[in-house]
Amino acid sequence: MLLSLLALAVPSFILGLLLILLLGVLLALFPIGGYAPLEEGLLPHLRYLVLPALALGSTQAALIARMTRAAMAEVLDRNFIRTLVAKGMRGGNVVGVHALRNALFPILTAVGQSMASLLSGAIVVETVFNIPGLGQLLINSIARRDFAMIQGIVLVVTVICVLVNLLVDLLYGVADPRVRLDKP
Repeated sequence: MLLSLLALAVPSFILGLLLILLLGVLLALFPIGGYAPLEEGLLPHLRYLVLPALALGSTQAALIARMTRAAMAEVLDRNFIRTLVAKGMRGGNVVGVHALRNALFPILTAVGQSMASLLSGAIVVETVFNIPGLGQLLINSIARRDFAMIQGIVLVVTVICVLVNLLVDLLYGVADPRVRLDKP
């Protein structure tokens, strides 16, 4: 939990710079910037994406980890879990099937909300790592005052966020059948 608290406290661009310094410059494990297209092979493509993915995803992974821990602690303290344990059900089944299924709602909500943060954080991370993408396109469009492109990017990001929220709402019904709408 200390590691997740640290990941929540450090902004993604600072973490990106630290990763460049540590893993890119000092240890020379990964390239420090740029991009390799997929046509050059899968491994070179992935090598260029490791540091940006770590910088961008660590904050959201820490948030989801803390949310999962809190939700599971709350569910594991409920009476039906004690009843399952008293009846002799194994710990893995209690946690993996019954507790996790009941703790999924706040976790799914956190995952859905983190999508908007990932899209907005991509703008900064793409700039730090010099990666061509939606964030770089937005920055360049703002610099050129290309308002049509800016509106298009905002529309695409908005549609992605709406679709992710729709998917989260649909997953609520999969996680708990009581949420599904019954026919009248």
